[in-house]
Amino acid sequence: MPARKNPTCVQCRTPMEPGFMADHGYGAVYPQAWLPGKPEWSRWTGLKFKKNDIMPVTTFRCPECGRLDAFAWPGKWP
Repeated sequence: MPARKNPTCVQCRTPMEPGFMADHGYGAVYPQAWLPGKPEWSRWTGLKFKKNDIMPVTTFRCPECGRLDAFAWPGKWP
């Protein structure tokens, strides 16, 4: 997979810094993930999904104005 460069803020034209937004669940903290389609509820696991469909979400923040832009790129978290 080719390397991706950090985006530039559409408001201030400043290079953005990468990071992630955290999800909380059952005493643990996880990075956010994106899944295709509508959520389907499971009685045992909360949501039904296929592990191979999970895409990690990288969130970029502008150091000037604080704007956040999130991207779901295929692959695994670093």
